[in-house]
Amino acid sequence: MSINLQFDQLSMERAVHLLSRTGVRAPLSIERIKQWVKQFQSPAEKTLAWLILRNLIFRTNEQLISSMRQALKQATIYFLEQQGSQDEFTWEDALRGNAGLSIFCGPPSLATRGFVPPGKSGELMARLVNQRYRIDKHFPSEVTVLPHDQRFIVVDDGTYTGAQLCTFLRNWDIDFSQRRVVIAVSMAHETACQALNDEFPTVPIFYGELLTPEMCFTSLCSKWIDTGQWEYDTSPVDVYAEVYKRNQDFEKGNGAYGYGDIGALVAFEHGVPDDSIQLLWDTSPTWQPLVDRGT
Repeated sequence: MSINLQFDQLSMERAVHLLSRTGVRAPLSIERIKQWVKQFQSPAEKTLAWLILRNLIFRTNEQLISSMRQALKQATIYFLEQQGSQDEFTWEDALRGNAGLSIFCGPPSLATRGFVPPGKSGELMARLVNQRYRIDKHFPSEVTVLPHDQRFIVVDDGTYTGAQLCTFLRNWDIDFSQRRVVIAVSMAHETACQALNDEFPTVPIFYGELLTPEMCFTSLCSKWIDTGQWEYDTSPVDVYAEVYKRNQDFEKGNGAYGYGDIGALVAFEHGVPDDSIQLLWDTSPTWQPLVDRGT
């Protein structure tokens, strides 16, 4: 290994440790990071581990609700524009019901209709939004008709392929053509935004952060090579494949880049979306995840 590579990697390791020490990635501890990195064996594998950690998008619940604030703001302004009162009320006043609208929020879950809930992430976000903004929380299964003065915001931490939300909307027996339902998420991938717009053009999606393919694993691997952060003959994609193959079989099946091959490098305080690379969140007889799958 060259001196320059050693220096770069040490700087990268220090940066990752600093993020944990300062609480930016709480509760992701330095000890948990070390345990995860220890599973990578060769020098190239170790470098790959630290590059993944350095580029990991990690959000605490407080950061998620901050991003959700932006999504809620956009959603509420959308509702105000519908009735031409965007200049008469602030979005926060409207959200609290002071603009003649009753706005509800809820997770993308229809459990009482036999639809398998997508997990606890939606419930968590609905609870956080309810606590922070005092918006009444309802399960969509409790709502089949929205009168002219009611609006519903479906909330979740993130969406990446859009498949889960599209399935949920298909199973929700409500009239979307009236444009009284919107989706608000803290983070959205471009793929999900396109999928939702294609199938449900009258249900707009608002987000606090936009995730692009360039921010995901395979694109980042190319960037690491182009910028000289990767100096090995074997590509980072192939090194990842070697680590992945060596640690088969994973509990949640074998999809190295996560659901839909999105290859996200995303983790939250409460868990990791399965759209992230599988080595971040899944378990095998020889592999422990960086962050428990949680939701």
